[in-house]
Amino acid sequence: MLPQPPTSFVGRETELAQARSLLAGSRLLTLTGPGGVGKTRLAIELARRSAAEFADGASFVPLAAVRDPALVPVEIAGGLGLQDSRGTPLLDHIVANLVGRDLLLVLDNMEQVLEASGFVADLLAATERVRVVATSRAPLHVSWEQELPVPPLSEAPQLFAARAAASDPGFVLTEANSSTLEGIAERLDGLPLAIELAAARVRVLPPEAILERLGDSLALLVSNNRDVPDRQRTLRATIAWSHELLSDQAQRLFAVCSVFRGGIDLDALTEVCAAVGSDGSVLDAVAELVDHSLLRRADAGGVPRFAMLETVREFAAEQLAAGEELRATRDAHAHAFFRRVEPMPRPPATPDRADLNTVEREHDNLRAALDHYSESDPGVALRMANRLTGFWTIRGYFTEGRRRLADLRQHATVGEPDFTDALIGEAWLATDQGDRGVALPLLDEALSAARATGDRSREADALLARGRVRGVIGDPAGARDDVEQSLALHEASGDAVGLAIALWLGGALAHFAGDLELARDRLEACAQRCAELGQPVTSARAGYLLGAVRMDMGDLSGAEAALAHAVPAVVDVGDRFGIPIALSILAGLAARRSRPRTALRLAGAASAHEQADQTNRPQFIRTLLEGWLAPVLAEVGSAAIRLQAEGRTMGISELIAAGLDPRPEDPWHVGTSPRLTEREREIATLAARGLTNRQIAEQLSCRYGRSRRTSAECSPSSASTPADSSPCGRTKRG
Repeated sequence: MLPQPPTSFVGRETELAQARSLLAGSRLLTLTGPGGVGKTRLAIELARRSAAEFADGASFVPLAAVRDPALVPVEIAGGLGLQDSRGTPLLDHIVANLVGRDLLLVLDNMEQVLEASGFVADLLAATERVRVVATSRAPLHVSWEQELPVPPLSEAPQLFAARAAASDPGFVLTEANSSTLEGIAERLDGLPLAIELAAARVRVLPPEAILERLGDSLALLVSNNRDVPDRQRTLRATIAWSHELLSDQAQRLFAVCSVFRGGIDLDALTEVCAAVGSDGSVLDAVAELVDHSLLRRADAGGVPRFAMLETVREFAAEQLAAGEELRATRDAHAHAFFRRVEPMPRPPATPDRADLNTVEREHDNLRAALDHYSESDPGVALRMANRLTGFWTIRGYFTEGRRRLADLRQHATVGEPDFTDALIGEAWLATDQGDRGVALPLLDEALSAARATGDRSREADALLARGRVRGVIGDPAGARDDVEQSLALHEASGDAVGLAIALWLGGALAHFAGDLELARDRLEACAQRCAELGQPVTSARAGYLLGAVRMDMGDLSGAEAALAHAVPAVVDVGDRFGIPIALSILAGLAARRSRPRTALRLAGAASAHEQADQTNRPQFIRTLLEGWLAPVLAEVGSAAIRLQAEGRTMGISELIAAGLDPRPEDPWHVGTSPRLTEREREIATLAARGLTNRQIAEQLSCRYGRSRRTSAECSPSSASTPADSSPCGRTKRG
C-alpha cells in the first residue's frame, strides 16, 4: 500500500523520467537531498507510476519515527504485512515471503538509521526481483546502490500557486504575478517545503508582501548557521520565519510537539502542555500551527491527530532548551503515555480491542517513552514494558518485547513483582516464537521468586505459563499438573480473571486427554467469564477450541454456534497466534459438513497466516486437522493442492463466510481429478500443516533419500557411498 498525500503532485516530470530509467537498471535507487527538497513526495509518485510494472505492486515503509536501526527490519516486515520471526532471523522470514515476488519496496527517511543499510543490502542479495527505492539525506553506501540527488523544484511558482489556492480559492498563476512567484521561488532555493510554508501566508499577505518580507527576514536568518549547506540554511530560515509569526502560545506548543513520535494525539498533547505549565487554549494554538503548515491533520478513526514533518520537528526540538525545559517536557510526554498503558493487564491476561488498537497507533510514542524511562527511571520503564507485553504477544512484536524485558530486568531486584512479571512475560513471548528451551528456565525462575515471596497470584500465573510450554513440547502430564495447580490457586485467591483464563488451558488439555465433557464445560465457562471480564482474546480462543470439542462430540450445530462468534472475534481483535488455529478448526467443520473445497481452502489460508505471522499452531491442532482432512484428500485427489493454494490468496471474510455456510457443496465428480499418489498426499498434508515449499522439499528429500539409501545399502556397491551424502546428514552405517 502507498500513502495518499493530501495535496496534488506538481512538476518533477524530468526527475521522474530519470528515476524510472535508473530504477529499471538498478536494484536500489536512493533519492538523496536536504530536508524539505521533496524526496518523499517524489518517491511516492515514482512508486505510484511504477507499481503497474511490478506484478506484486509497491509497498511503502515510513521510517521517520524510528531511531533504533534494529527496528528497521521489524518495520519492513510490518510494511509487508508480516510479523516477527519464529526461531529464525527476521531477514530469513522476510526473504521467504519475498522469494519469487516482483515487488517495489519504498523505504522512506533512512538517514537516521543508516546502520540498517547492511540489512537492505542483504535483503536484495537474497532476492531476485525485489527493487528498493530509499529516501535519505545521505547515500546508504552499500552494494546495489544507484544514487539520484533530488534537485530544487523547477516548477516552484506552479507549486506556490497550487498551495496558495488551497487557502485562497481564487488564487492563480498569471502573467501579472509570475515574476513575483518566481522571485519567491528563487529566494527559497526552490525547496518545496519552504515554498509551501510561504504559500500558507496568502491568507493575510499578497505575494508581493511575502516576497518583501522574505527578503528582509531571510537575509538576516540565512547568515547564521554557516556550518550547514546553503539550501538547508534557507529552509531553516523559512521555518524560523513561520515560527516568528506565531503567537507565544503557539510557539510554546510548537516546541512541545517535537517530543512526539509517529503522530500527535490532541488529548495527549493537552496533557503534556498542562504538565509543563503551558497556558492558553491548546486547540487554538494547534489551529494556528495548522494554518501556518507547521502541523498537518492526520486523523485516525475519528480521533483528532496531527503530524509534523521530520524537518520541521527537528527545528521545533531546537526551541526547547537543552536543560530543565527539555527534561521536563520529555518527562511529561513519557508520563502521559505511561498513564495510557498502566491499567492494561499483563500476561496471561490481555488488553481489549480498543486498548490494542490504541497501543498500535501510539507505538512510536510508547517506544520513545520507554527509551526515556530506560535512561531516567529503569524501574518505571520495566513496569511499562510489563504492561505492553500483552500487546506484544497479540500483535506479534515478539523479539522487540523480549529484548526490552531482558534488558530492563538487569536493573531490577530479584523477587520484586515487576521482576517476576518480566520473567513471565518474556517466557510468554518466547513460547509464542516457539523458543521453549528459553521459556522453561525463565518460568522456573519466576516460580521460585513468587514462592519465595509468598506471591500466590504470580505463582499461579507462572504455573499457567509453564503448563502452556509443557503442553506444546509434548509433556501432557506435566502440563496438566501445572494448570491444575494454577486453577486451584486462582480459585483460592478469588482471582476471577486468572481463574477464567486458566480454564482456557485447562479445557484445551482436557480435550488433548480425551475428556470431552470436561473440556466442553471448562471452555464454555471460560468463554462466558472472559467475555464478562473484558478478556476478548481469551474468550475468542476458548470459543474456537469449544467448536473443536463439540465437533469431536458430534455436535456440528453447536460447533457452528461457537465458531460463528469466535472466528470473527479473533480476526477483529487482531490475534496473530489465534487466527491460524481458528481457520484450521473452521476447516474441520467444513470437512465434516461435506464441503471439501472450502475445507481445503481454509486449510491453505491457515497455513498462509501461520507462515506470514511466524506463529506456531500446537501439534494437537495439526493432528486434528489432518484427521478432519483425510477423507477430503481421498475425495478430491490431486486438486487438493490447487484448492489449498486458492485459499492462501482469498480474503478472510470470504473464507469465514464459506466456512460457516451449512449447505453441502456439489458432489465431487469422480474422474475430474485423479486420485492422489502417495507422494501428492504427503505434499498436501505437509502444506496443510503450514510448511513452506522449501520445507516440504527438504522433508521429502530426507524421507525419499533415506529410502534410496536403504536399498543401496543392501547392494555390494553401497560401501562406496559417503555416509553424509543425504541432505539430512543423518544416515549411519556400521
